This record gives sequence, C-alpha cells and structure tokens, in this order.
Amino acid sequence: MVRTPLFLALLLVHGAALAAPSFSGKGHAEIRQQERAGNQTGDDPGQRYEGLLEGQMNTGQLTTNAILLGRYRSQYDDAEGAVRDDMRRDAELREFYLTWSADRFEIRAGKQQQAWGRADYFRIVDVWNPLDLREFLLPYFDNYSLGRQPRGMLITDYFGDVWEQQLIIAAQRKATRLAPAGSDFATNGMPASLPPVHEDGDGVDIGWRGKRFWAGNDIELYAFHGYHADEMLTVDHTQLVREQAKRDMLGTSLARPLGDWVLRSDIAHYLREGRQTATGIEDSSRTSALLGFDRVDNEWTWNLQLATTHWYDEERHHDDVWESSVSVEKNWSRYRLTTGLLWLVNWVDDSSQLWRASVSYEFLPQWKISFAGVAFDGKDESQFGQFDDQDRLLLTLRRDFSL
Repeated sequence: MVRTPLFLALLLVHGAALAAPSFSGKGHAEIRQQERAGNQTGDDPGQRYEGLLEGQMNTGQLTTNAILLGRYRSQYDDAEGAVRDDMRRDAELREFYLTWSADRFEIRAGKQQQAWGRADYFRIVDVWNPLDLREFLLPYFDNYSLGRQPRGMLITDYFGDVWEQQLIIAAQRKATRLAPAGSDFATNGMPASLPPVHEDGDGVDIGWRGKRFWAGNDIELYAFHGYHADEMLTVDHTQLVREQAKRDMLGTSLARPLGDWVLRSDIAHYLREGRQTATGIEDSSRTSALLGFDRVDNEWTWNLQLATTHWYDEERHHDDVWESSVSVEKNWSRYRLTTGLLWLVNWVDDSSQLWRASVSYEFLPQWKISFAGVAFDGKDESQFGQFDDQDRLLLTLRRDFSL
C-alpha cells in the first residue's frame, strides 16, 4: 500500500529541476537495565537495547525522510511461540516518506505519523496512528513517537491566508499492537490464542483538518471516516474473529494563552463507534472531551489534564469514563539535571493509577544516564490495576549523535 502514494509523490516532481542533494541525520543508542520493584515475582525483565537512526535528504522541492529502529529484549530469550517472536527483537524501517513542498502546498507520501489534537496521553481526536502496547506505555513516556505505529498515508496540506487545510488518505489498515499472552503486559481477559485478523472491506481511512488563528486562539476542526485502531472480538459463522469496527468522528481543538498558563482542549463526537461487549462488537456512539493547562516558569514545567467520555448506550450502565493526569518536571540546566513526576488516573467503576518518577543527568555532551520507577495500582480488572505486579525500576544509559 505504501508504494502507490510514493509513486504519486515521485510523479509530482517529475521534470522539475533538482538541486544538489544535502544530507542530515541523527540518532541514539541506549541500554536499559530493568528490575522488578519490591517483592514482585516473575521472570527477570533483564536488559533492553535500542538503536535508532534518522536520516533526511533534501533535493530541491523534494525531501526524503527515513527512520531505522532496532530493539532487543533479553527477558524473552527463553520464551516460546508468539511471545518470543513478538517480544524478543524488533528490526524495522520504521518510517519512510517523501515530501514535496511548494508555496502553499505540501504533500507527504509514505510510512509516517500524523498527530491530531492537543492532548497528552489521552487520544480524544488522535485517530491516525495506533499504539504499540507490547510494553504498555513505557516507550510512549520516553518518546511519544516511539509509542505509536507509523502507517502508509498520503497527506496534503494547503496553507491559505485564513485557513490551513489538511486531507489524509490511508489505504493501509493498521491496528493497535498488543502484548501476547504470557508477556509482562498482556491484557487481562484476552484469549491466550487470538484468531487471525478478519479483513472486511478495503479499510480506507480518510480525514480532514482545518486550522486557523483567531483573536489569540489556535483553533482546529476535524472530520474522520474509517476504522477503529483497536481490534475487537466478535463471532462470525460460529468462529471467533477479530475486526476493526467502523468509526465516524467530528471534533475540534483549542489552544490559547491564559495569563501565565496555556489552556488546551479537545472535543470529539463519534457518531459511529464500535464497542467491545461480552457478546461481540456493539455499534454505539460517544462524546469525549479534554481540558488541559500548561505552565513553564523558571525551569519548572506543569501539565494538568482532565478528560471524560460519555457513551450513549441505553442498555448499559456506568457509561461515563473519567481520566486525569498531573505531570511536573524540573530542569536544573546549570547542573544538566532533569527530574520529573507523572501521575495518571483512570476511573470507570473504580480508580486505577500509574505513577512514574524519573531523574536524568547529562554527564557528558550527548551522554545521559537516567533512573525511573514505575508503579501501578488498582483492582485486577482496571486499566492500570491489571499490571499491579509489573512495578519496576529502570536504569538507562543513552548516547545521542548527529551525522
């Protein structure tokens, strides 16, 4: 599916005068030692190695971007079957896309990411790139882009005098990647052996975004028609199958200064939204909203968010979901030291929580050592409580580089 948009982008620059190409690149290499906290039992999480290389080539109006990623997790050396295949190592051309730029247009084609909305951690209108949850949210906290899955997309941006407009078409369906049964972050309630993906239709996602600045407000509007990022389970001819339910969304985002703070908000109404039930997939609808506040003051960064979702299911109870986050970070630039604290709360029937505390020290230019602790709390069936036995400590050594 990626080849077609790439070919279209090449046609756009066919016959144009191309300047001498210029190259740039950057990346990192890191090793992480993981230990279970307290008296938690289970296989030793061991070491996690990661290497990333990002390159860019500019030739006139055409830019080529590529990202290579490799990972190895020693914990799964002795695992069997899907656990070993899915978790032991990753080696992929993570992103590869072409960008053609003109005065008012920009067209990007290939395997890439596109984030919508103002929210951190909560995906109110961010519908394009599914998450990779094999290590739950740990990679997402370290690097937002590495917690998501790039996908083949054709993105066109038009920069008008009043409105910026964006059209996205993704003909390659992509689903959230879950941890296999038997790994640390396998989700409670999922069958030990899942059926193969059930393909239904061509799987095209299409969306539009409009953006403008007005009276100090940064306003964005969204419309999306396509498929849910999460696979759900249903029965088809007595066989259990996985499907990505169809979804339709209209949304808006706002950001504006508010004294020493910045106010952010996302609001979305999903006119059609699949929902997992005990008997299969239920065609429903929901409204989600988020209100956030940010402040940067004397090397302190504060981030506060409150999100809510209301489902319109007449026969179900407890249909309101509340979530919140508090993030505080302090940067001692004089000492090349950064500390942070993150608290996530999810409330459905009972509350569950995730705590993450971190300390990072740049002891040499482009060399950094970090220590973090992650703790989960809540009932077994709750979002964070199901990982109550996965509390851990992480020690990371990282080397950044430029080419």
